[in-house]
Amino acid sequence: MILRFLLCSFFMLGLTLVTQAQLQKGSWMVNGELRQNNNSQVFASPTSSQPLNSFSLFLAPELSYMVTNHLMLGGKLSIGLSGNTEQRFAPVSQNLRVRHFFKRLDNFYLFYGGELMFNKVTITEVGRDTRSFNIKSAFLQSGVMVFLQEAIGLEFLFNYEMISFQSDSRSDRTSTDGGTLQLEGRLQFFIHPENKSNSTQPDYRFYPGDWLIGGDFQLGGNDFIRPEIQRFWGSGWATGLRTEVGYSRRTGLLGITPIVRKYFRPEKKGKLWLQAGAGVRGNYSKTRNSAANKEWWTTDSRTLSLEGAIGWSNFISPNFTLDFYIARKNQKSYWENKFLGDLKVFSMGLIINGLLR
Repeated sequence: MILRFLLCSFFMLGLTLVTQAQLQKGSWMVNGELRQNNNSQVFASPTSSQPLNSFSLFLAPELSYMVTNHLMLGGKLSIGLSGNTEQRFAPVSQNLRVRHFFKRLDNFYLFYGGELMFNKVTITEVGRDTRSFNIKSAFLQSGVMVFLQEAIGLEFLFNYEMISFQSDSRSDRTSTDGGTLQLEGRLQFFIHPENKSNSTQPDYRFYPGDWLIGGDFQLGGNDFIRPEIQRFWGSGWATGLRTEVGYSRRTGLLGITPIVRKYFRPEKKGKLWLQAGAGVRGNYSKTRNSAANKEWWTTDSRTLSLEGAIGWSNFISPNFTLDFYIARKNQKSYWENKFLGDLKVFSMGLIINGLLR
């Protein structure tokens, strides 16, 4: 019910914000992700007196180009590195896609297309040989792009994995899989050809009533939705809410984090900001009583978090910003009022935010 409500809210937002957006030849669709985390976790166990330290780094730039007014070609390169003192994981993948926009309904664009993925995961373990997996997959895709503004679109995508081949460097065996269907969604950002006749002086200020929106979701297999929205009130102050809902293999989670942010240098293209937030998250599992033939949800744990961040926001265009941030989060987990563990996370990365005025 919560997933349905949030999806309907995003959909209605696209209906109410009518624009004159066009996908024309020469337009670019840009996206990407950069994450870096260092974790130090302490468990409530006599055998875990030393903290478990781990790290992860992930970089995934994405770029597509409108070859004609209807045909888009693009790709994504994903590079990752993660592990701890025992092992290292290094996934690298290349995605190539083609997309055809065949129908326009006001600010809605229907499309279909395909995607090829080439993925290699290298695993290095202490005292053992390096191992690698190669995965090649082909996808059929169909969906709708809802333009919230001229440079910001909300994408809903049915992603069907037709076939996937996986090989292991330690053996000559190759496994074949496929038939997975997922519903995915995220914001997409566009750079359109410059229209010099309509050029105006750029305005880099945030006004009361402006909104910053973001987040993503995926349905099918591991289901999750993570929307985030902030509203400006004046003098550089914004308050917002980050929510997280997930479900996977009879387990689920539900979290909410109120946040407050303060921007400095209001009239400049580049702005410094500070952010603080505190949240709570519950982890749940579905239990079945075979004797009574009933199922119910039980609480696995509760997690309390406190976070702080400092960032630099730079306007790429009047419609969206690119932010660099450094954050620190402390999490404490409990089960039946008993302390389970303490997780300290240091992270930094890049975020693209869509601005609705």
